[in-house]
Amino acid sequence: MKPMHLIGKAYSLVFTIPVIGEPLLRGMLKSVAHVFFYLPYVGGGRHRDTKGVRAGWFRFLSRFGIFPELTDEGENEFRWFVKACPYGFEHDREKQLCDAVMDLDRTYTRLLGGDLEILDRIPHGADCCRYVTRLRRTP
Repeated sequence: MKPMHLIGKAYSLVFTIPVIGEPLLRGMLKSVAHVFFYLPYVGGGRHRDTKGVRAGWFRFLSRFGIFPELTDEGENEFRWFVKACPYGFEHDREKQLCDAVMDLDRTYTRLLGGDLEILDRIPHGADCCRYVTRLRRTP
């Protein structure tokens, strides 16, 4: 079994704890995103342009053996996909778990200077997971 699939199984176990599982997992993964962001090797830096956010995000994912494919990049957003769920989530019953685990991605992307929107997901019946990341506007 792939290491990221084992992590997915561990997240699934936390998620299934009655009453507190989902909020516990979401909070934990948001915290993990902050820790990773500030670590020297893994971490990123805040970016003010789309290319910087993309480079920081793709570099972060590659550290975990996740290699997204870019489909489009504009001035304020980029679109990308992964062919398989890194955590091994494939089933309809894993929809909420998938969303909870994506809190890590949403938080890390926000720290980089972007906003992540999930367009399609494998547990929702899609053939791959598709995303758009938009440059975060700061006042």
